[in-house]
Amino acid sequence: MELLIVTVAYTASVRDADVLARIRFIADTVSNAPGMISSRFYRSRRNDATTHTPTHATAHSYYIMLTTWDDEESWQRAQERYNPKQLLLGSAKELLTAQPQQWQMGYLWGYSRPAATPIVATAHLCTTRSDQTEFLQQKYVEGLRHYATRPMLAFAFLARGAYEEDTNAARRTGSTNASSQPGTTFLSLFSWGSEEEREDFYSDPYARTLTRFMNNMGTAHLLSLEPI
Repeated sequence: MELLIVTVAYTASVRDADVLARIRFIADTVSNAPGMISSRFYRSRRNDATTHTPTHATAHSYYIMLTTWDDEESWQRAQERYNPKQLLLGSAKELLTAQPQQWQMGYLWGYSRPAATPIVATAHLCTTRSDQTEFLQQKYVEGLRHYATRPMLAFAFLARGAYEEDTNAARRTGSTNASSQPGTTFLSLFSWGSEEEREDFYSDPYARTLTRFMNNMGTAHLLSLEPI
């Protein structure tokens, strides 16, 4: 089964040029990784520079790196040389304003409109309790299928997984008890061919209802992005 690795880096806005050079170096590095299927890299939009890091509010930029692997075995083999989080800590540690975050996820739903070129994007990260996971997934996938019939999006997907440290801890202890597992994180990424399409999407009552539903089900973060 394909494995999605989601890496988020928070960096100082005043060093954007330096950070972008390091991110492009990381993108070039992981592109050579055996077992990697695809990669997508995004940065925070320039008008969205003041946001909350995991620890405090400050003027900063953030980057999201999405790498898809053949399976977990391919990812495990590649970690020593191609782990985005470790590459960040090794090549850009002095530019980070917080520890990079990384999740291991599986895809649940996807949509692509080949005629549209993604120009702007938004990532929704929602972490919920384990006992709410299946209900949230069912309702959210049902809601997202609504957009497959309407040409509002250029590209989108929904994925589900866990924070990397939690996944590794569960693997070490061999825990399979759902009640003892940490919260589950959902990532939905939407992209559009223009700012106008993005605004139309979020002005749609259905999209507002879906966003409120996710916000009510857990701890949610919304990140405005542009492709690198």
